[in-house]
Amino acid sequence: MKTTSKFLRYFLLLLMVVATACSTEDGTEGPQGPAGINGTDGTNGQDGTNGQDGNANVQTLTYDFSTKSGTSVNQTIPELTNDVLTEDVILAYLEAFGAHYQIPNIVNPSGTTFFVRTFMQTGKMDFRFALASDNSSYSIPAGTFDKLKIIIIESTSATSGKNTLDNIEKAGVNIENYEEVQAYFNLD
Repeated sequence: MKTTSKFLRYFLLLLMVVATACSTEDGTEGPQGPAGINGTDGTNGQDGTNGQDGNANVQTLTYDFSTKSGTSVNQTIPELTNDVLTEDVILAYLEAFGAHYQIPNIVNPSGTTFFVRTFMQTGKMDFRFALASDNSSYSIPAGTFDKLKIIIIESTSATSGKNTLDNIEKAGVNIENYEEVQAYFNLD
């Protein structure tokens, strides 16, 4: 029994020495192993069907014009940047009683025929009104027009503003007719 007890004592002592001799810290990382071999490429999937052409290069901006009055008014339009003014096509329409008038133009939304002249500059568009009969200033009352719609057609490196306008007209679209422009570009 003495032998068993000594053996057990030495065994426990050895077990404590081994347990306390191990460190909990990791050693330094070993070198990178060799790369594995590449697998085989999978088969390409079937191409999807082409979608309908979009109008990502066309913006439509709508502004409330119902409170505008006077012989001269302006509208802030932040999208009229210097690049847009010099490179792109800008079409403008005033809406009155459901009819759209391309401007600048001669209009008659409420029984009086008058000119709408436009002047665009960075960040805004100015409007001046004059009677068609004698070119004298004409003061529009509030409510003459409901909305101002601006369509900006972005030119690309392949097309200038003039080329873009020519292409629209070659497609048979009358740019004076808002509904034709709206349908051609699929605008809301």
